[in-house]
Amino acid sequence: MNIASIPTLVTALLSLSLGLFVLTRNRATSHARMFALWCFLTAYWQGSWTVLFNVQDRSLAELVARIGYSGIIFIPIVFFHFVVALTRERRNRRLCLLFYSLGVAFLGVTWVDQYFVDGVYRYSWGYYPRAGTLHVLYLLFLVIMLATGLRILVHHKNVARTHPVRVNQLKYIIFSTVIYSLAGVDFLGNYGIAYYPIGLIFTNAHAGIIAYAIIQYRLLDISVVIKRSLIYALILFAMLIPCFVIVIGGQLLAFGSLHYGFTLILLGLLTTIGFVFPKLRFMTEDALEKALFNKKVDYRETLLRSSREMVAVVDMEALSQSLVQTVARALAVEKAALYLLDDSKDAFARIASRGMADAEGARDTIARADPIAERLSRLGQAIVMGELQMAGDDPRALATARRMEQLEAEISVPIVSKGKLIGILNLGHKEGKEIYSSEDIELLSTLANQAAIAIENARLYQNLKQSQDTLRRADRLSSLGLLTAGLAHEIRNPLVAIRTFTQLLPERYDDPEFREGFQGLALKEVDRICGLINDLLSFARPSRPNVAEENINDVVDSITRILETEAKEKNVEIIRNFTPNLPKVWIDREQMKQVFMNLVLNAIQAIKDGGAISVATRLYGRSESGEPAQFVQVEVRDTGVGIPEENLDHIFDPFFTSKDEGSGLGLSISHQIVQEHGGFVTVESKVGKGTSFFVNLPVGKPMRSVTNGRMRNEANFSH
Repeated sequence: MNIASIPTLVTALLSLSLGLFVLTRNRATSHARMFALWCFLTAYWQGSWTVLFNVQDRSLAELVARIGYSGIIFIPIVFFHFVVALTRERRNRRLCLLFYSLGVAFLGVTWVDQYFVDGVYRYSWGYYPRAGTLHVLYLLFLVIMLATGLRILVHHKNVARTHPVRVNQLKYIIFSTVIYSLAGVDFLGNYGIAYYPIGLIFTNAHAGIIAYAIIQYRLLDISVVIKRSLIYALILFAMLIPCFVIVIGGQLLAFGSLHYGFTLILLGLLTTIGFVFPKLRFMTEDALEKALFNKKVDYRETLLRSSREMVAVVDMEALSQSLVQTVARALAVEKAALYLLDDSKDAFARIASRGMADAEGARDTIARADPIAERLSRLGQAIVMGELQMAGDDPRALATARRMEQLEAEISVPIVSKGKLIGILNLGHKEGKEIYSSEDIELLSTLANQAAIAIENARLYQNLKQSQDTLRRADRLSSLGLLTAGLAHEIRNPLVAIRTFTQLLPERYDDPEFREGFQGLALKEVDRICGLINDLLSFARPSRPNVAEENINDVVDSITRILETEAKEKNVEIIRNFTPNLPKVWIDREQMKQVFMNLVLNAIQAIKDGGAISVATRLYGRSESGEPAQFVQVEVRDTGVGIPEENLDHIFDPFFTSKDEGSGLGLSISHQIVQEHGGFVTVESKVGKGTSFFVNLPVGKPMRSVTNGRMRNEANFSH
């Protein structure tokens, strides 16, 4: 094999690879197909010249030259077609057809002696085509085509100024086209100038620029998933070529000749090693780590897995404890503490720890002006006490080290959100007094970044819950306001009886029938007043969430008794129809009271001129995700005005109301409470006939656990 043909062979293989890559990744668009075709024709050109440089017979060389030119003629035409397809210039399509027609004409004369290819020259590197009489016209044709293509590209770049990505795409194509035009130096050899055809250098540069534009700017709408592999391959080839040249030079110096078979085998071997070695290296490293350093691999996987999982935890206490416990167990740390920023105290308060005594004084908080907080806020990266102690000429570093020693912290990791220090994770010595490696610090930094997101999520959730609690409290007070007038009347009646008894008692004290009768009546009325007041206080008083198994009939009955007076004022009868012996449900009694208070009050207000409200309980079954499920259902049915069909989809929206008075929050809050209990609410209504609300609560399914007065999801961390 002629050594001069190796560059052409490498270029042919690179062009073929790029064309196959483009075609397999996107064959739907015409410009992608045209660019792939240009790559294949370039591979055909360089492959033909590889054969030509190795041919020894002149007549065979002339045949190979004509075969090669049969494809070379269409290379610039196809690239011009690529430009037209990319810019979508319809008016240039006719010009494209004209160029193809001229190309076919040149193809015809290629096989006629003396017109296009007039034999071959014999140069030091091998045979090369001799230009015929019409070859100059072909060169003029190329110049016109190149100038037209550049004009189209420049015009579209100027038009696309408001689209930066498009402008960059066109810049790369224009630059690569100028580079590609330099490949015209190869035509010097067609006119008897013994100049090795180095046009392949410019052709490879052109292909490389286009490949970069494909990767960086999705030039051909290709989603490149092998970006690193492609870049690695280019670097590998760039390193192999000089090595290969050294091998060839070494053979020539040592033996005075070149063994082509051995050279090709060596090229294949070097290429194979270059691609395979990195994969074997990483596989070997992973295997050795698992075999020799299994504990390190385990803790790394634990921390990375925990960093992904903690984002889903919305309870601050659970998040903090899990973070500290997970890090301490994974790294075998004896002592760990997490401090979070408390703006009200202008300091970082310790909210979770492991292996440390109860916080007191200086260990309880870290002020914002503390050397640790100041250094972490300024650097934004973990600090190690041992490294600070070695900075003998830096008093601030030494002060920070002394403070860390006071807090029993070997390393302090900052938790930063939006450029602001929101937390500090202090870790003590590892078991066996091992030092913290750079890998440990890198993993802790990654974990801290995830923790910052999780902490912000938990705080947002806390604020949301506080807002919801405020709205629920406001809704309760609104409901109580509606009951005030009716309850005042209800309490006034028994008070009149008691007052009458008190006034007449001195006069008729000796009358045993009067005394005993009115005494029993007075006690009964007092008990009734006490019952009403207790029910009202129970409903109005803010209470901590307390989930327990409850009899739903008792909960509903207590609300209907409170609202009976309100119903009587509007000539509305409340009918109870409770199914006995219903299974108990896991609920927060006070929250569910608020739900039923809203529903019954709405029902009373929906009845204009007297009517009835039916409150019923029953067992209800339905299929959930293919599995049968049981619910206790509470139905509140009224004979009121009904809800228009167009409003049914909005009744649970916050602040939506069709009444003249009211906040529009009652049904929204009720719906949310039921959902938090794992249940659901449905509604049926007909205008003029009434409305039915159905509250469905799951049987034997405890709602989410409650801690510190907040409902939360349990954190499930893998240790």
